[in-house]
Amino acid sequence: MKRLIVILITFLLSSLSAVSLGDNEEHATIGRTPSGADTILYRYSYAFVIGVSNYTNGWLQLHHAVKDARSIAEALRKRGFEVVTLFDPDKSALEAVLDSISRGVGESDDRFLFYFSGHGETVTDEDGNNQGYILPVEAPKVEVDRDRFLEVAIPMKNIAAIAESLTVRHALFIFDCCFSGAVIPPDWNNRRLDKAHLMHPARQFITAGKKDEEVPDRSIFNYCLLQALDGDADLNSDGYMTASEISVYLRDNVIKRSLARQHPQYGQITDPGNHHGDFIFPIEQFGPALPQPPFTEPNGETESVEQLSQSVNLKPHTFIPEINFTFIPGGTFVMGSPPSEQGRDDDEGPQHQVTVKAFHLQTTEVMQSQWKQVMGYNPSYYKEDNLPVEQVSWNEVKAFIRRLNLLDPGKNYRLPSEAEWEYACRVETDTRFPWGDDPDYHALGIFSWSAEGLSGSSFPVGQLMPNPWGLYDMHGNVAEWCEDWYHDWYETAPDVGDPWLFPVVSHRVIRGGSSVLPTWEDNARRSRSAYRNRGRPSARFYDVGFRLAKDRY
Repeated sequence: MKRLIVILITFLLSSLSAVSLGDNEEHATIGRTPSGADTILYRYSYAFVIGVSNYTNGWLQLHHAVKDARSIAEALRKRGFEVVTLFDPDKSALEAVLDSISRGVGESDDRFLFYFSGHGETVTDEDGNNQGYILPVEAPKVEVDRDRFLEVAIPMKNIAAIAESLTVRHALFIFDCCFSGAVIPPDWNNRRLDKAHLMHPARQFITAGKKDEEVPDRSIFNYCLLQALDGDADLNSDGYMTASEISVYLRDNVIKRSLARQHPQYGQITDPGNHHGDFIFPIEQFGPALPQPPFTEPNGETESVEQLSQSVNLKPHTFIPEINFTFIPGGTFVMGSPPSEQGRDDDEGPQHQVTVKAFHLQTTEVMQSQWKQVMGYNPSYYKEDNLPVEQVSWNEVKAFIRRLNLLDPGKNYRLPSEAEWEYACRVETDTRFPWGDDPDYHALGIFSWSAEGLSGSSFPVGQLMPNPWGLYDMHGNVAEWCEDWYHDWYETAPDVGDPWLFPVVSHRVIRGGSSVLPTWEDNARRSRSAYRNRGRPSARFYDVGFRLAKDRY
């Protein structure tokens, strides 16, 4: 039986590597050049997915490992990969897989992904160096039988050597297990969040955690990886996900969901010829769940005005909505809240001084009528032309802004930075609200729909009292996306009004109160000037919209 498994694996791998690039292009992964022309990113995409659940020699059973591997295999097939799966292999079967891979999978225009879900272990060798291993079903505990363990377990250095020998352009190795000494040092400071290095080779590694970290059988890493493959890891909203972006997304989300018990690791082969590129997933190969506009921008490139108007059979000028802006004078303010502030959250500190240049901020939130004029559809849960648009992700907001700038050039529409947003909200005050601390929220209903008796939906924009600078609904209608990455501590925040873009993390900032949640007490607390929230760039919420900013009138 074991011999039959080995023969089958060898046949499957050799059949993948034997596919001719000239057969047809139905397996090709298509991207788009800056000029708008389609181009082939990869001719073929191969993956080998392994899950090990039923360990037989002292290790805990991992009831979900094979299920997790199946879910990854299905996600990769949806993204155009030819996938071979292997479940509960012994050493001979696992070595057969690796040997077949080492003898060639794909060509220089292809990509290859290797996924392993099972137990991993770290062993210190005679020289005091840590060596990582992945384990087949019969591997014993190293403390019980070290010699047998070293005979059966698969060293990560062998897998790294195979990665270096591959002829494919890009190879990504993902391990839902924890170990160290994988010869691939963590490399969080050398991440690229764009597709500029597509043509260069890459050999990249991601693991679920560090040495001695216990990975739960119900894998948090697997859940987050599936979310990433579903498009959540497009952190710069360019229509593509790189392995670098996926590693950042996994790091932030796994650490958060595991309560800091798991710390995913990322690295690349240090061979100079294999570390300049980045494995890439085009978003457009796997459509989102909600309906999209009739004209799409899969790689973030804008269309010409003529293309845009022809795609919906309307003249260009009919797309330009009327948008009112308020001038916000420049100045310096103290951002954040003091520890003594009622209703405060920890991410609102430490307080720090920020200098903001003059700019213009939209007088109200973007309305559904304005969104429809530019995008051609209405994604909102609460539908009415004069209600704020919601259920728009940060990525979709950026697409709206790109189109608006094309239709109305020279205005440089954008999202406000978080500092600009709070500065405009505070209006030169340092209290909980511009009208004072208001501990019992007596005046909230004058300025905000978050007051008692009003919560539970969105409301027409611009109906309540504006703040002293003429801005409506800053304290409660829908919350609003900002440009910045969300960092949970202001310790190293910029001291100018620019968006906080480094280091890259996986959530964008959301500011302002919301009236949509039915519990008014929580809505009221969140209406404070300093309140902060966050969301994945691809996430949609029925209580989050946005307002525009620009530097010139």
